[in-house]
Amino acid sequence: MRYSLFALFCLASFVGCGEGQATTHGDAAIDTSIGDAKVVTPSKISGWQPVGIGGGGAFFHPAASPHDPKLLFVSSDMGGFYRSDNGGQSWQMLPWTSIPHSRTPIFHPQDQKTIYACAYYGNKLRVSRDAGLTWQIVLEDSAPWKDDVLLTLSIHPSAPISMLLAGEKGLYMSVDAGQSWGLLKGSPPNVFSLHFDQTSSLTSQQWFAASEAGVFRGSDGGLTWRESSKGLPWRDLRAFWASSSKQSNQIALYCTIPSKKVDGKFTGGVYKSTDKGNSWQSAMGEGIHTELGLHKYGESDIDQFYFLGGSDKDPNTVYVTNRGTGYDPPHHYTVFRTQDGGQTWKDCFFYDPRFPENNTDVGWLFYDKSRGFGDYALGFTVNSGHPDQVIYTNFGEAFVTNDAGKKWTQQYSQRLTTDERPGKNQRWNTIGLEDTSCWRYVVDPTDAKRHYICYTDIGFARSTDAGTSWIHADDGIKWRNTVYDIAFDKRRPGRIWAACSNQHDIPTWRYIQGPTTGGGVCVSDDFGEYWEVQSDGLPEAPVTSIVVDSDSDEKDRTLYAGVYGHGVYRSDNDGKSWQAKASGIEPTANRQVVAIQRHADGGLFCSVAGRREGRGVATPLSGGIYRSRDRGASWKRISSKDIFRPVDFFVDPKDSNVIYVAAMDGMGHSGGVYRTANGGKYWHHSVPDFDRSVSDYIECYAVSMTPGDDRELFLTTLTHGIFRSKDLGRTWEAWSENAPSFKSCLRMTWDEKRVWVSTLGGGVWKFE
Repeated sequence: MRYSLFALFCLASFVGCGEGQATTHGDAAIDTSIGDAKVVTPSKISGWQPVGIGGGGAFFHPAASPHDPKLLFVSSDMGGFYRSDNGGQSWQMLPWTSIPHSRTPIFHPQDQKTIYACAYYGNKLRVSRDAGLTWQIVLEDSAPWKDDVLLTLSIHPSAPISMLLAGEKGLYMSVDAGQSWGLLKGSPPNVFSLHFDQTSSLTSQQWFAASEAGVFRGSDGGLTWRESSKGLPWRDLRAFWASSSKQSNQIALYCTIPSKKVDGKFTGGVYKSTDKGNSWQSAMGEGIHTELGLHKYGESDIDQFYFLGGSDKDPNTVYVTNRGTGYDPPHHYTVFRTQDGGQTWKDCFFYDPRFPENNTDVGWLFYDKSRGFGDYALGFTVNSGHPDQVIYTNFGEAFVTNDAGKKWTQQYSQRLTTDERPGKNQRWNTIGLEDTSCWRYVVDPTDAKRHYICYTDIGFARSTDAGTSWIHADDGIKWRNTVYDIAFDKRRPGRIWAACSNQHDIPTWRYIQGPTTGGGVCVSDDFGEYWEVQSDGLPEAPVTSIVVDSDSDEKDRTLYAGVYGHGVYRSDNDGKSWQAKASGIEPTANRQVVAIQRHADGGLFCSVAGRREGRGVATPLSGGIYRSRDRGASWKRISSKDIFRPVDFFVDPKDSNVIYVAAMDGMGHSGGVYRTANGGKYWHHSVPDFDRSVSDYIECYAVSMTPGDDRELFLTTLTHGIFRSKDLGRTWEAWSENAPSFKSCLRMTWDEKRVWVSTLGGGVWKFE
C-alpha cells in the first residue's frame, strides 16, 4: 500500500544515491595532567591539534544520539561542525571538505551509525554510515532539490524506508530509504520541523510539518496538506515539537509563538494540541514566566519563548527556553520543564554562581569576559532516547545536563589552575570546541614558553607554558573586542604593544566601509598580564597593525600603527604620543590600513583594503600596497591598479623588491596572489584552481614562506582553506592532505618544529 500511495505523488524523476568525498579522523582524546589538574587533550585530526582557551563564539543546532548519549554534535556560526564521542568532555571539529557546518543532524531510528545532516551551503544532503566520522553527499548530481535550500529531515521510527526532507520550496519524500526522492506537490514550504505520527497506521500515515506560517497535517500519501493551527492567536511559529506513541496511542503537539500584551495581559508563548492540531490551547501553566515588566539588564518587558524539546517516551514532559525580562531569577533566561503537559512548570537552568539556586558549572567566559557573556539559548535539544539529557548552547558556550536539569556542566573549556575555586585570570584550555577568530598566533621572541593569541570578540589570551594552558588577558585594554596585532621590544623582555579595536573582522566584506567604532594602542610591561592605554594623538578608530623599529633608540622606540580609515601613525617616544604619517596614501577617503611591515633594510610597507560605500559597489575605492623610504613621512603606491582588495603581504627578507600580495575577489576585480620581483614595476598574477562548488569566488588572505625553503609558499584563504606553491607562487595546489579541519584560514606562524594556523572562526590549529 505504501508504494501505491507513493506512485500517486511521484511526479518527479527518482535517481540513485551518490557518494561524496570521505574524511579522515584522528586519535582518541588523551588524558594528561598538569600538577593536580587533569587535562583532556582534544583529539588530533590528521596531525593537527586545536589550541586556545575554548568556546567564545555562537553555537547552534546541538544534537544527541538516541542510541548513545555520549555521541553529540554541534555547529558554529563560523562554519565549524563538531563531534564528541564522550558526552562533551572533548570535541573534534570534522574536516570542512567532508561536512561544513550543518543544521541539526538527524539520527536513523534503528541504525545507530547512520546520521543525516542538511548543510547550510550548497544545497547538500549528507549521510554518515559510521556514526558521524565520515560523510557522503546524497544524490550529488541529480537531486530534485538542487535549486532549493534544505532545512530538516524526518525518518519514520517504525518504517525507516519512509523519509521526509524539508526545503524552502516544499517537502521531498522517499519510500526506499533515501535512494530516490520526489517533491510533494502542494506541500508547505519553509518547514523547520517534521513529525511522523506514530498513532496512525502505516497504510494511512499522517505527518505534521511546522513553518512560520503554522502547523500543517499531511495525509493521502502526501497528496493532501491542510493547516492545523486553529486556536493559535497568531502564527509566526518559532519552534515545534511533537510526541507520539503507538503503544499508548497518545499524541501531543507543542509550539512556541511570539509573546504579546493583549488587553494588558500576557498572550502567546507555548501552545499545545492533543487532537492532532484540530485545536490548540495555551500551555503557559503555573510556574512559567508571564509577569509583565522590564527588570535589571533585561531587553524586553515581556518574556519570549523559543526552543522546545522532549521525547516520545512521555508526551507530557517538555522543555522550553526563554529570553527573560531581566538578569536575576525569576526574570532570568533559563530552561523551563513541565511533567504534566504544561499545567505546571519549573525553571531548571540557573547560570550565575551568585544565584542562590545556581546549578550550572560555568567556564572562563563568565569569570574573565563578562557575567552572562553567552546569554540566552541559540541552540537546544533534548535527547529523544534519553530525555534526561539536554544540551543548551549560546553565544559562546555549551552546557549539558544528564539529570533533567538538576545539574548543568559547561562543555567548551577546562580549568587547569590548582586554585580551589574558579575565578578571574586563571588557566584554561580548549577541549576542542573552538569558535573564535584569531588574527595572529605569536611566540614571544624573548621567551619561547610565552605564547599569545590575538582574538576577535574575546580580545587576547596569553600562555606561559608554550600553549598548554591559556589566561585571558585584557585587563586595562580600553577596546576589548579585538586585538589585531602585537609588537615586542626584544631589548626589554615583557614590553608588548597591542593594536586594539571594538570593530571586528576587518577587512572582511562586511567591514570595508570604513571605521565604525573606536580603537587604539595599549602597552604592557609584564608580558601582557596588565595593559595601559597609549593612544595620545591617535584618532578614535580601530588599530589593525603595529610595528617596532628595532633600530631606533632603545629608550625611545619608534613605532608605526595602522589606523583603519586614517592611514599610518608614527611615535618617536616609545608610544607616548603619535603623529599622522599618511601623506601619499590616496585617495584620502580610503586609508583603510590593514597591515604594516618593516623590512630589515629600513623600508616600510603597508596594505590598504578596498572600500565600498553602503551596501553596493557602485563607487568602490581601490586599495593597494604602499612603500615608504623615509620612516613614513611619505608613501608611494607600488601596486598595480588590478590589486583592488589586498589584505596581507610577504616581503622577501633578503630582497625588499620581491613582494607577494594576497588579495580578495570583489567589486569587479580578481583576487589571488600578486608577485613582483622589481619593487612593483611589474606584477605577476596567479589564481589557485579553487573548487567553485564551495564558493564561486576566492578570498585570499596571507602568503608565508616555509622556513628553510625559499621556494615553497603557503597561501591562506577565507573561502577554500590553504594552498601551497613549490615554484615561488607561479602555480598553486590545494593543501588538503595535511591541512587543518577549518576552511577560513588567516595566518601561519612557524618555528623550527611546529606551525600554527590562525583562523576566522575555528580557533588556532597546531601541527608538530
